[in-house]
Amino acid sequence: MLLSIEPDGPVPIYQQIRDRIVEAIATGEAAVGSGLPSTRQLAVDLGINFHTVNKAYDQLRQEGLLR
Repeated sequence: MLLSIEPDGPVPIYQQIRDRIVEAIATGEAAVGSGLPSTRQLAVDLGINFHTVNKAYDQLRQEGLLR
């Protein structure tokens, strides 16, 4: 799964990550039970701080979309 974000956009980066993952789930690009990259790996791939990815993953967990 390839995520694209707009670092200088009006939407916070963690929210963009969360939104892209929700879209991937909704479209079937991310299958139920499939894994996501680790927070550190996704942060490296996107060139951002891993705490930002962790915040997005935490939000998805709270919404019941990740375990």
